[in-house]
Amino acid sequence: MAQNNRRRCLSMSRLGFSTLAGSLLLVGCSHSPEYSIFGSFFPAWIFCSACGLLFTAGARAAIARTAIAEHLAAPVLFYLSMATFLACVLWLLLYA
Repeated sequence: MAQNNRRRCLSMSRLGFSTLAGSLLLVGCSHSPEYSIFGSFFPAWIFCSACGLLFTAGARAAIARTAIAEHLAAPVLFYLSMATFLACVLWLLLYA
């Protein structure tokens, strides 16, 4: 019984140490990408999300003209995934 509690304490301490080490390694940047527009600061991810939505709207217009649109099983999930993917790609291309 005592050995079982000791193992549990060791595993909890390892978990705590790895959580602390991971959080220290993933500490944020010294400069966050943001833009001042009329005195108000907007984070860059807002612009990436907006551009991802615009590109997805353009892709949806192109897909609607073809026969591909008829074969989409879940169009809402497809276009949501596409918008998220394009926003992340823009973020990686512009800010990483």
